[in-house]
Amino acid sequence: MAEIDPGYLTTQHGLAVSVAALLLTSCMHPAGPIDSPSGPNGSPAATCADRLDRQSREFSLTVLAEAGREVPLTIFLPQERGTYPLIGFSHGAFASPTRYRAMLAPLASAGYILIAPMHIDSEQFGATERPTHAETWRTRNLDMARALAPDQQIQEALKKQGYSIDSDQTVSAGHSYGAVIAQLPGGAMAVEPDGSQIDRSNPAVDAVVGWSPPGEVPGMISATGWSTLSAPTLTITGTTDILPGFIDDWRAHKASYDYAPEGNRAVWVGEGIDHYFGGMFGREKPANENSRQLFKRALEVSLNFMDRAIGRTEVCVLNEATVGEVYQED
Repeated sequence: MAEIDPGYLTTQHGLAVSVAALLLTSCMHPAGPIDSPSGPNGSPAATCADRLDRQSREFSLTVLAEAGREVPLTIFLPQERGTYPLIGFSHGAFASPTRYRAMLAPLASAGYILIAPMHIDSEQFGATERPTHAETWRTRNLDMARALAPDQQIQEALKKQGYSIDSDQTVSAGHSYGAVIAQLPGGAMAVEPDGSQIDRSNPAVDAVVGWSPPGEVPGMISATGWSTLSAPTLTITGTTDILPGFIDDWRAHKASYDYAPEGNRAVWVGEGIDHYFGGMFGREKPANENSRQLFKRALEVSLNFMDRAIGRTEVCVLNEATVGEVYQED
């Protein structure tokens, strides 16, 4: 039986952004406004910043998976009830969905239903032994498949709250380890723990957003793994996105952009941005002004990218580029 937390958390978001641009490398160009359709009755479409500054709701739901395994879900919703596009989100290693509230709640407030499972490697479970890589990999992929194709149990829980999903508009998203999990439904091919390869692509996925996906990882994914990406894919990273001993050069995170098919890819890079945007999510702590400003801008770029990729009727409008960002799209 599903367990629903009857209490909602209602939040509001918003940070100021600057409007200058900084070119970081010769192969990239600063992000700027992207033409988008007008709003209702010919009125100007809302800016991405304004959409992200609306209110959101969230509730908790626990579902059962194979062999009675419990999967806690955190579901983020727009404030106004109705039918919305879907985002499935996979968190980073050992983290949990609620550690990404600063990211996920604004995206929901902008007009998406966002389903984020808590994977078995989460520290929040309090397990005395860490699950094996094979078990973590298997269950993470099962969790993400369910988030992207919600079953009747999840849909009924949404219906009770006054919401439904537009199954024709779906985004797969994740951070770090979760970004690789999110890229597989978009067509990327990984190496399974037993050395095989499984096609985990989901034709319903219209876009992929990967925050700090790892580069090539022996026994998990190689350069050719991203060459099969079929859904438009945005990769987000920063110039201090380093995990010593694992990723010593931030450019490794760009692999999912560098090796993806041309014409179907985008990359955003923030100057001075690390793996957790200075503590905005994942490993939360007070972030400095640069991290807060660029985090807000990364959300705006993500929202614009998703709106366009899923074919949303009203695409949010990007303001002028922010100091310290670069964006490349082809």
